[in-house]
Amino acid sequence: IRRPPRSTPLYSSAASDVYKRQIKNFCDKDWTAVKRFRAIGIPVVFLTGDPFNAKILSNRNLPYVVNRGAGFHRDKVNFLDEILEEYKCKAEDVVYLGDDLFDYGIMEVVGHPYSMADSPSMLQNISVPLACKGGENAIMYLFEDLEELEIIPRIPYDVVMDKIYELDLKEKF
Repeated sequence: IRRPPRSTPLYSSAASDVYKRQIKNFCDKDWTAVKRFRAIGIPVVFLTGDPFNAKILSNRNLPYVVNRGAGFHRDKVNFLDEILEEYKCKAEDVVYLGDDLFDYGIMEVVGHPYSMADSPSMLQNISVPLACKGGENAIMYLFEDLEELEIIPRIPYDVVMDKIYELDLKEKF
């Protein structure tokens, strides 16, 4: 029996790395937005349930926490206190961008929860949904939204360009 391809691939722990990369998408504008956050002094930490993201994040010199792996899966909210302590901030100061039900617990307690247009409605109901889907410049749209709402300072790109280049040089490819 031939079936049409699924619009959303099923996750399989036996999937190849190529297949896994197709599930989670980041684009160049997202990585630039991450550098823009960091260049203006805002730390960025990735809290991911996908262990295959660790190598990507490590190569980009970005801090991350993986909350699941072989034989374990912890709710992301369980890592929040450790992150708050390390970065000397409060939950109400945290901006969190989530895309799946596994993000629900942490999104309930942070001050600025955001989701993507293709996130489950359960997440969108407790967050600010962005106009884009996951993998479509979500971090860039988040940065611009936070600037527009004056949650982060609007600093001209050319003022931070040297810092962005400096951060870019620390990445490994």
